[in-house]
Amino acid sequence: MILLLGDIHGDYKALERAIEKAHQEGAVAIVQVGDFGLFRSYGMANETHFYTVAKASNIPIYFIDGNHDDCDRWCDYTEVTRVWPDANLFYVPRGTVMELDNRTIAFMGGAASIDKSWRLQDGAHWTDKENIRVEEKLRLYENAKDKKIDMFITHCPPNSVIEKHFNPMDKLFFGVPLEWVDNNQLLIEQMWDHLGNPQIYSGHMHRNIDVENYTIININHVMMV
Repeated sequence: MILLLGDIHGDYKALERAIEKAHQEGAVAIVQVGDFGLFRSYGMANETHFYTVAKASNIPIYFIDGNHDDCDRWCDYTEVTRVWPDANLFYVPRGTVMELDNRTIAFMGGAASIDKSWRLQDGAHWTDKENIRVEEKLRLYENAKDKKIDMFITHCPPNSVIEKHFNPMDKLFFGVPLEWVDNNQLLIEQMWDHLGNPQIYSGHMHRNIDVENYTIININHVMMV
């Protein structure tokens, strides 16, 4: 079994609780779906706390990046990378395909910040690297070639899922027009179709939705798969 963890936005206590749950359930790994929030700057110097929690874990913890992550740091990696040599925490780059719990899993972080204007106004962290790049999509296709993908882990859900479950009027709250669409959700849709529409698990939307072959995991929520 694998424990999936929703967005935690730098809440290392939520990670600590997830580790405890994973131990109780006998999970072989923890996979976090982006907006992990491990920063060493931007007024969120929480690296020491994350290190302490991860070092105490006997279970490997894997995370992808979301739009509330230090993408300037993480997006330079192209291979699964251990964050600290003596802690069980690994960053999983966009386009990775790897085996976990006898399943072939594809990974794709990234999403656009609908609250970008607020963050820039407040001097908060933002980088254009939050958006999925063409080379990252192509990396996924190359790594998935001739493989049956059992699970697709993304931060941003596919466009069809968002359109089905979310009211477009909600966009007005963030000061963007109704026609605003995150291009990342369109790219995720393309990649999902390319992979044969395996079970997909996403975060980003801060709601729980579990229908057919797609799941959105709420903030701080855990589930076993």
